[in-house]
Amino acid sequence: MSTRDYEVAIIGGGPCGLLTALLLARRGIRCAIFERKPEPIQHPRAMAISRRSAEILQQLGLRQAMDTTGLGPPAYSLAIWSESLTGEVYGRVPWHADGPAVAPYSGFHCPQTTTERVLLDALEREGDASIFFDHEITALADAGDHARLTVHRDGRGQTFDVTSAYVVAADGAGSSVRHWLDIKAVGPGDLGHFLNTFFRASYGAHLDGRRAVLNHILRADLFEVFVAVNGDDLWLMHHFLQPGEHPADYPPERLAELVKAASGLPGVPVEILGASPWVMSPKVAASFRKGRVFLTGDAAARLSPAAGLGMNTGLQSAHNLAWKLAAALRGAPQSLLDSYDAERRGQVMHTFETSNDFGSETWEIVNAGLAGDFTRVRDLVANSRRGGSGIGLDLGWRYERGAFIAESSPPLEPEDVDTYHPSATPGRRAPHVQIERDGLSLSTLDLFGLGFALLVAGDAAPWRAAVDPQARFAGFELELFQIGGAEGYADSDGHFQGLYGLNPGGAVLVRPDGVVGWRSRDCAPGGLARALAAILAGG
Repeated sequence: MSTRDYEVAIIGGGPCGLLTALLLARRGIRCAIFERKPEPIQHPRAMAISRRSAEILQQLGLRQAMDTTGLGPPAYSLAIWSESLTGEVYGRVPWHADGPAVAPYSGFHCPQTTTERVLLDALEREGDASIFFDHEITALADAGDHARLTVHRDGRGQTFDVTSAYVVAADGAGSSVRHWLDIKAVGPGDLGHFLNTFFRASYGAHLDGRRAVLNHILRADLFEVFVAVNGDDLWLMHHFLQPGEHPADYPPERLAELVKAASGLPGVPVEILGASPWVMSPKVAASFRKGRVFLTGDAAARLSPAAGLGMNTGLQSAHNLAWKLAAALRGAPQSLLDSYDAERRGQVMHTFETSNDFGSETWEIVNAGLAGDFTRVRDLVANSRRGGSGIGLDLGWRYERGAFIAESSPPLEPEDVDTYHPSATPGRRAPHVQIERDGLSLSTLDLFGLGFALLVAGDAAPWRAAVDPQARFAGFELELFQIGGAEGYADSDGHFQGLYGLNPGGAVLVRPDGVVGWRSRDCAPGGLARALAAILAGG
């Protein structure tokens, strides 16, 4: 049996596996994805790209390629609850509003088919990454100094071994890897079985003035969720399966009749393009790491679909993990890898609990409607807390421990779902500030992504003198950016020092994933080397 060797083997070629591979390949890490499906998905699933995910995609140069549907405010509500697509409206749920002062890149609507295509196209341009469809992992072993995988290609009857320094399991909610590793997952159990039906029907022309990404169709005898794919003729319908029902009970003809009955437009032809069963069973793995294997995406946490948090949470975990794997492969202490679980699992659990709350709110509305109490339906919708992923949930998070130098100052007040107070406290996302250079307007966020970034308030000369311009830190460069002063980026609105909590000459060290790793409020270049060493050791 032949053996192939990679630095990182990734199991699963969905969005999180693709993003992990792309981030690794752009840092010169040889990696391979093994995906058991024969080709990329053709059936849309996840739809929402959050603000934070949009920032990650912007840094990779991919945001504009994905943000193409235009299904957002002001033309679209997030959700409409109604008797049918054209019948009585019980209420609308608007998008949460936020301005460019804190989030320069808004979230947007993007079918998962597009997300995967754009990531795959970018990955195929990278020489250090390979992707193998129709390849299933049938065995996995941690050999101490490496991992060994057995790969089977069913179509050709081929079996071969793969060795790698690390393995990333992005193999979905039913993760075989998680089961092989005997990592338990905790959650409320199965909350319902659904049939995700992809169909074509020209409903868009009938929806002027009442367009929404989510259309909750609710009557005393019926509940269906229509999801706009392109806002015109492509849609999903999530149909709840009653106890004892099975997907086979719903051939295309029956699904088409269900769509017509719920839509209120029975004369519009419906073409069923596919149907995929899924289970609402939110759960979070008890650990995101075991030895040389790391869980990400739905393998680490399957969230309630309410507010579209699942894929985004997985993408952000992959973003956290990839730079740490790259650093460990280029000489950083192995202890850095422990910070992946330390940082992400607590944050994921918070998001998990929030999405469960959103899901409970949805079911409360549904149950009121099925009971015929539409006065209560209207009241519940009018007071809905759902407006997409709230900005506090998106941007206001803070890691409690991990690869950063914590400060002794009193902790900030916790953010709620819809409230965000920008801060450069270590362990938080470095905030956006509008800057300018040579007539080009930028965000501080545009300075992050490739290596470590040191943002200096004013004169950066003392900091430059303390850093060898040829030095690399576990394969990463350290780039200095002066904000303010004649030689630096102009602070367009004069917010940088105050927002970042710096005195003149102070600096903030930002990790490759855009998280603040260390802050020196005053000019103290002597602490920089120690800070970098501590961050690369996991904090």
